[in-house]
Amino acid sequence: MADRNPLEIARQWHAGETGCGVLIMQLKREISKISAGQLLRVTALDDGAPEDLPAWCRLTGHAVVTADHPTYVLKKNGG
Repeated sequence: MADRNPLEIARQWHAGETGCGVLIMQLKREISKISAGQLLRVTALDDGAPEDLPAWCRLTGHAVVTADHPTYVLKKNGG
């Protein structure tokens, strides 16, 4: 039996070099396009992303599943 990727990504978004406030506003829009419990893969090239994305997740209740700059997998919260 073949191994399946345990991370089933519902949506992917490449934010490019977008940073700070614009990154967060667009992230809010992108995560709203998936259902609670689903995963969003974000590619964010901005140097501030390693701090900004986890901080935003803590504030909003979403979870960082993986963080390996510039790629992040976020799990949408239930509410």
